[in-house]
Amino acid sequence: MVTGKDVTQLTALQVYSCVECGRCTEHCPAANTGKELNPKEIVLGLRGYLNEFGPASEEPLLGRYNSQQAAFQCTTCGACEFQCPVGIEHLPMIVGLRRGAVNTGEWEDDHGGKLFLALERNGNALGMSQMEREKFVAREELPIFDGTQEYCLWLGCMGGYDPKGREIIRSFVQVMRYLGTSYGVMRKEKCTGDPARRLGNDLVFQQLAEANLETLAQNKVKKIISICPHCVRTVAEDWKAYGTPPEIEHHSEFLARHQTQLPHNRTEETIVYHDPCYLGRYRNVYEEPRSVIRAAGTLIEAERSHERSFCCGAGGGLAFLGEEHGTRVSETRVEQLVSTGAATIGAACPFCNTMFRDALASRGEGAPQLLDIAQIAAAALPGTPESNADAAQNV
Repeated sequence: MVTGKDVTQLTALQVYSCVECGRCTEHCPAANTGKELNPKEIVLGLRGYLNEFGPASEEPLLGRYNSQQAAFQCTTCGACEFQCPVGIEHLPMIVGLRRGAVNTGEWEDDHGGKLFLALERNGNALGMSQMEREKFVAREELPIFDGTQEYCLWLGCMGGYDPKGREIIRSFVQVMRYLGTSYGVMRKEKCTGDPARRLGNDLVFQQLAEANLETLAQNKVKKIISICPHCVRTVAEDWKAYGTPPEIEHHSEFLARHQTQLPHNRTEETIVYHDPCYLGRYRNVYEEPRSVIRAAGTLIEAERSHERSFCCGAGGGLAFLGEEHGTRVSETRVEQLVSTGAATIGAACPFCNTMFRDALASRGEGAPQLLDIAQIAAAALPGTPESNADAAQNV
């Protein structure tokens, strides 16, 4: 959205439906960590604009009533929409404002520009050569998808390039191999376009979505499995604008479905689980990752959990931008998780993992360990270092 002419009737109806209760702002991670963003004021700002200029105005939407800085501080976690008693959809408004700023060239951000360039040139958000992904696939002896396997294992940017993300992939592959699941990875894949989509760069997102859809169709992919909730959401929903994506599921759903077929070395270790926004509020997946954790230890719930979970700070493309105002969202969430006294923080998203990893680094040796649910499940498999250590303790 650039001017009043871009405001739809639905958006106008919603901004005039706001009852100004403030519940959206009360649960917003940006507003709770000293940022300018206030979801209620975004809505009321659009109302103020329409009151003064009207829906046919060519005055910019960003300026007097809503600031560009506030629009780009949103993590797109969805807490505001979940809390709204009248069903206002804040995110299409915020992303719409971003889209207007990006597509008109008004948004100038060094980190954002670097991200978009990396996606265009390298096909991944980390800006690394695709050769690095190929080396990882070869080193781990991951089979190439040829159309005969049941699943296409989608590595994504974090699973294909990030060292810790690769550890999650490695653990999940161990589980799939133990179960005898047939799978393969794409010889080449590009970022799903999630950060470009959330930051409002329609052109880059379209290029990535169309390229991936074409590759998947050529390889006759029917089912995809991914360790990243952001990839799952983007493929399942956002790609529909450019074609028909294959069926996709998150690895927590796969692990929960196969719990009875996996070995369990349950201990009394306490594990607090963090609900990723894009897995919980976006996909309504809450019980599946918890079933994996309960099979391994004692599940502890944080005060903010399930639908009320507090964001890690990575969503909305913010993992690739500089968080320069207020307290870091990840620091606040880690404090909430650490305060439970749990020995381990369980995660189910590689972006949450990287945000918490940085926040935990300052806590020294006393910090709880951080594990993805795939790593928790793989630890019970025979032959893994973790299971061997447990066996030695029981002798």
